[in-house]
Amino acid sequence: MFTDCYGTQLRRSARALTRLYDEALKGDGILLTQFSLLRALDRLGSATFHELAEEVALDKTTISRNVKVLHIAGWVEFENTEDLREKRILLSSAGAEKLATATTNWRIAQNRIRESAKEMFSKQGGDPLIEALEKFQMLTLSDAQAEATRRRRKAKS
Repeated sequence: MFTDCYGTQLRRSARALTRLYDEALKGDGILLTQFSLLRALDRLGSATFHELAEEVALDKTTISRNVKVLHIAGWVEFENTEDLREKRILLSSAGAEKLATATTNWRIAQNRIRESAKEMFSKQGGDPLIEALEKFQMLTLSDAQAEATRRRRKAKS
C-alpha cells in the first residue's frame, strides 16, 4: 500500500474516507455524494446545475446524473427560471428531513476522521502528509489489516 506519490495517496485516501462516510450513512439510506449535494443545496438555498457543480467541485455531467437520483428519491425539486434553458435546484422538504436525520451519522464519521487527524499531526518525523493519508486509508481496515500495513510500512523505511 505504500507509495511516496502524493497523487496516488490522495486518491486512495479519498476512496477510504468515502467508504467510511458511506458506511456511517448506510442506515440512513444515503451515500456521501448525495449527502454532500443536499448539504450544498441547504447552504445555497437553491442553485443552477452550474452553480451546484462549482460549489461541490464536480463537472456538470456528474452533477446532472447525481441530481437526477436525488430528484427520483424526492429529495430535490426544480424551479423554472427566466432563462427557460436553465432550472434551479431546491432542497425539498423530504430532502431537508433526510439531511437532518443523516447528519447525526455523518457527524460520527466526521469526528472519527478529525480525531485521527489530530493524532497524526501531533507526531513528529517522517513525511507528515504521506503518514496522514495512509492513516486515513487505514480507518476502513480491520485492526489486523491495519497492523499488517503498519508493519510493511515500517519494514520499508
